[in-house]
Amino acid sequence: MGVARVKVLEYRAETDDLLICAGVGWHEGVVGQASLPSDMASPPGRSFRTRRSVRIANLPASRAFKRSDLLRAHGIVSLLNVPILTDDRAWGVLEVDSASPRRFTKDDEEFLLGFAGVLGDAIESKRRAAAVASTHIERAILLEERELLFRELQHRIANNFQSIMGLLQTASRAVADPVAKQRLAHVLERTSAIVLAHERLSLREVEEDISLGSYLSDLCANMHGPENVRIDRSFANAAVPVRTAVRLGLVLNELVTNSLKHAFGEAGGVIAVSLAVNPDRGEGRLVVADNGRGMAPARRRGAGLGLITSLVDQIGGALSQASEPGRGTTMTVTFPLQP
Repeated sequence: MGVARVKVLEYRAETDDLLICAGVGWHEGVVGQASLPSDMASPPGRSFRTRRSVRIANLPASRAFKRSDLLRAHGIVSLLNVPILTDDRAWGVLEVDSASPRRFTKDDEEFLLGFAGVLGDAIESKRRAAAVASTHIERAILLEERELLFRELQHRIANNFQSIMGLLQTASRAVADPVAKQRLAHVLERTSAIVLAHERLSLREVEEDISLGSYLSDLCANMHGPENVRIDRSFANAAVPVRTAVRLGLVLNELVTNSLKHAFGEAGGVIAVSLAVNPDRGEGRLVVADNGRGMAPARRRGAGLGLITSLVDQIGGALSQASEPGRGTTMTVTFPLQP
């Protein structure tokens, strides 16, 4: 493309920024250490947030974007950003930079998008390989190709069931009409029965244990709230039965959805999701904590916790909550790693 500088930026949820993880043409100490903001005033930030290309011919004169100290130090005046997409999310941004004025064309954009697609496929392939290793199913590589394809299909079906359950639960709470609420409850019961049948007839026959940390991390990565709410996550790894993982996934989805819906005002806030494991005690602890407005005493034992309590009971766990008005809410699920 006739440019001397290019960089690959990876989004980091824990710091909500874009790390320059690879690049050519930058000063020493930039690649692997420097980062750029991920907000809409940052060119790569806007590309990441909108999943669209960003072309800027004259960055110093732009009123829509801020010129970072990094770009100013390298004399960058023109640039082109394209998102790097994997199967289910935006992973980061590919950017080319020019120290001389340049008006990047649509052809330049299409070329860079094609290369970003190659990067996205490579990143997704590496992520999948790491997931296989972390869930201790290396032995599956030795099985027939048909069994591997069947395993992947079961995983996708389980995730889809979880999404359907979450949508039905959210819709049921939002409906005031008693007839409509009853019909939604009926659909929810039917879906629960299908999920249970799927577990018993399919998943439990395919594999006994899966890596809970990787499973919950994948689920959490698909949860998106408003831009002013950040979801921080930290997951330890532990092998648990599929039935335990599926139920904890439903619990996680419900708790995060409740925080996104009820915890914050216009100022937004942070939801911290963590999984800790105590192998000596054979116990895990899932925590969802927000720094929002807190729960009023009247709501602490509302019907919204009924499903969560039921799911936790099914895996032999215990649910506790701590909340004060104005100081946020913390929900903790303690559960055995093996039944």
